[in-house]
Amino acid sequence: MKTFSSLVLLAVLLVSCQNDDLVPSTEEAVAVSQDSQIKNLTAKTVAGNVPSHDPSTIVKSGVNYYVFTTGDNIPMTYSRDLVNWTWGTSVFTATPSWIKGYVSGFGKNFWAPDVAWFNNRWNMYYSCSTFGSATSVIGLVTAPSISQSAGTTWTDRGVVVSSNSASDVNAIDASILVDGSNVYMAYGSWHAGIGVVQINPSTGKPTGTRTVVAGGNSASWEAPCLVKEGNYYYMFVNRGSCCNGINSTYYIVVGRSTSPFGPFTDKNGVSLRNGGGTTVLASQGNYIGPGHLSRITGTQKGAVHYYNKADNGNPKMEIVYFTWSGGWPTLTY
Repeated sequence: MKTFSSLVLLAVLLVSCQNDDLVPSTEEAVAVSQDSQIKNLTAKTVAGNVPSHDPSTIVKSGVNYYVFTTGDNIPMTYSRDLVNWTWGTSVFTATPSWIKGYVSGFGKNFWAPDVAWFNNRWNMYYSCSTFGSATSVIGLVTAPSISQSAGTTWTDRGVVVSSNSASDVNAIDASILVDGSNVYMAYGSWHAGIGVVQINPSTGKPTGTRTVVAGGNSASWEAPCLVKEGNYYYMFVNRGSCCNGINSTYYIVVGRSTSPFGPFTDKNGVSLRNGGGTTVLASQGNYIGPGHLSRITGTQKGAVHYYNKADNGNPKMEIVYFTWSGGWPTLTY
């Protein structure tokens, strides 16, 4: 149930002459080698004033990291060090015509993209909705590589899931987990809760039935992040409300399961379907209302947005660190 006013993300395109597609030879090699390429980075603060809301999973393509965010035409920023970020080229130049058949009032303010490498391509999932509505759709575009210097060609793959009433799992906030040969998508916001569905790697579309794993009854659950660590699947989910600057009440809870379809229970054994959830990150200092967690594949690093108390509550991205003890995670900046 996103209720924020449209974020003004004016991307100043700084065209780089660097060739960011020389290494490695395949995108799959990039995904596998991400951990070794970033593990020595020690900076914990994202520099600069680039706004960010609902950051995607940060991915590496060539020499650059890329992150996609909520905003007009899906803004993109890129970085070589996860600290200094530069505006890049947005995903869309025009809204795909099929979207208004699902969400009649949709303009060009796309929400909460996520991107993952499988089927020898980058798969980007994005959300289209209107504020406070369960009439929503998640769409898919794909690309063989992501490049700022050479340009990226995104291919429209159409609708993935849709919703049209409060009894549906709201079709926004996709989180993609690639688990070996299996791919899963968690999604949802308020209304009927958080759902998980298996994705056919060949099509990027759902296969099988959706399972509701958290929330429901219009409670404040949204922005899921599904990850795997060891023998467990972990469902991180936002509680509270976003998008009100320093008055935002977002915080992140977690439950775990031996199955991506749950049941997910917290540290005290309470199901996320029954209001459970162990808090792993909440407001602290200038970091107000952290949310929309993602994890950088193959690493113990991820990203959240937060509302910067030192900058009038404007949304920013920050790198977070996963640590594990007794099979349970904590998140730190």
